[in-house]
Amino acid sequence: MLENLIVRIATRDDAKEIATFNVLFAKETVNKNVPLALTTEGVHQVFAKFHNGFYIIATIENVIIGLAMITREWSDWNNGAYYCIQSIFVTDHEHEKEIHDALLDKAKVLAKEHYDVCGIRLYVHKDDKATQKSYEELGLQKTKYRLFEETF
Repeated sequence: MLENLIVRIATRDDAKEIATFNVLFAKETVNKNVPLALTTEGVHQVFAKFHNGFYIIATIENVIIGLAMITREWSDWNNGAYYCIQSIFVTDHEHEKEIHDALLDKAKVLAKEHYDVCGIRLYVHKDDKATQKSYEELGLQKTKYRLFEETF
């Protein structure tokens, strides 16, 4: 167990480190070189407009070692919003599962605190079998839906 692990909602003071973290995240997970200037502006837009989402971070001694971005997706069928966990990324591979689970648990706690949030959804790459298995072990169910997108 990581005794010094702190999981909290990120603040604007964390923005620079989150942007840098996102560059590493893109490279490590999908081998994509994302410019720091782009992620810096993207992170700024999250903090500038609440409807763009928020971040949950895991830190040890004020260094970010895990990050999750949460957005809201309204469901008229449920008359509530889902907290959509866009990504969870952990740099401490030795304690990856513990940190990952702590971030996910924090997202669930926050979701349950809001009367208009009806559940959580997680995005995972179709080829990332290890993460899918991990989510199933946590009691989450794989849905029948596939995500399609067009990026401009």
